[in-house]
Amino acid sequence: MKKILLFITIFLSCMCFKMHIFAASMSVSASATTVNVQDRITISVNLNSIEGKFKVSSSDTSVVDGALQTDWVENGYFTASFTAKKAGTAVITVTPISATTMDPGNEQDYTTSKSITIKVVEPTRNNNQSNNNGNSNKKNNQSYDYKNEVVDINKENSSDNYLSSLSVEGYNIEFDKEKLEYSLDVDEDTTSVNINATASSDKANVIGAGNIKLTDGINNIKITVIAENGNERVYTLLINVKDIDPIKVKVGKKEYTVVKKVEQLTAPDNFTPIEADIDSKKVPALYNDITGYILVGLKDSKGNIRLYVYNPNTKSYSIYNEITFNSIKLYYTTPKNVPNGFKKVKIDINGTKVNAYKTKKKSDFYLVYGMNVNNGDIGFYRYDSKDKTLQRYETKDLENLSILNNKYIITVVILSTAILMLMLFMLVLITKIKRLHQN
Repeated sequence: MKKILLFITIFLSCMCFKMHIFAASMSVSASATTVNVQDRITISVNLNSIEGKFKVSSSDTSVVDGALQTDWVENGYFTASFTAKKAGTAVITVTPISATTMDPGNEQDYTTSKSITIKVVEPTRNNNQSNNNGNSNKKNNQSYDYKNEVVDINKENSSDNYLSSLSVEGYNIEFDKEKLEYSLDVDEDTTSVNINATASSDKANVIGAGNIKLTDGINNIKITVIAENGNERVYTLLINVKDIDPIKVKVGKKEYTVVKKVEQLTAPDNFTPIEADIDSKKVPALYNDITGYILVGLKDSKGNIRLYVYNPNTKSYSIYNEITFNSIKLYYTTPKNVPNGFKKVKIDINGTKVNAYKTKKKSDFYLVYGMNVNNGDIGFYRYDSKDKTLQRYETKDLENLSILNNKYIITVVILSTAILMLMLFMLVLITKIKRLHQN
């Protein structure tokens, strides 16, 4: 009797419930962990239920050279290339810069780094080996004269992506080619600086130097060195233009500085310049009379300026993200309710990372939620990631889908209850029959 009841319980549990197992993980592998000098190494990173930005670095660039900082990577994988420079051992580490798990409704920061050790050895040579004709099998260096230009077919492109010097005119910084970040304070009336940067290799290119305009507060300036083989190395200058009376605000747990100069703000369409009162001070802002949104500029600790929607009643801020598609300019927000069957994911739309919702993992269609700043309409929009199109989504379709899902759940519950009652009735009947036979 107990076994039968146990069987019924397990049977109904399997019918009525679906078990969801969530496990966010990151794995790292290499094309080879023992390589010869000058070999190329490919590091493969596989992500399971994780998305974000990642940094791949070497513990000793004199042994294994290379580095990578990704853009936003969704659930999937990416690779990074390194070059073995000399005999020794180096550890390649993959570090999340800004990553989250993708458990719907329970997203969490993912901060676990993964490493893999690479051993570099000198290539073995056998100068005594010969073929049947007595000729050595050792590969000879060869070159050809092509239109009066000597071409070495054994030549490998240089991987040198270091700077040999980095300076800011009128200021002193202690440069070390291995040090990638520098901080510098300048006077409040400084509007620009001249940055000089020289590559270690004459075959490398340097991007980001020259006369650089500055804004109040922290200015995050990137100097990128691109080696002949395409490897990149980024040096960062954090130049702080002093602000005697900065306006500090908090958004979540992060602190920002309010931008005080209107020329540092780029106005979206349909927004006009106004002034807003923040901490009893007048600051430049942007206003849309259709939506009623007031935008102000906030600068983070690294000098990045973003527009935020400012609510003067609650003194609160929310980041302004606008998606533009022909006649639609959508300020996306988070809906209060998500339709049944849709799961939250993060996707890239026109270079902006947004929260979206989809039903099937391999579907090209997503739902995004927001306000059309051209007319003030707010609701769900259907985004086709293949054709890159956006159109308003009829909410009645969502309501009908929700009704169908509810009907399905009710039907399953009724059928399960009926089956349970039928089985209990059969058990009672079998028990009575056994008693009659015993009597």
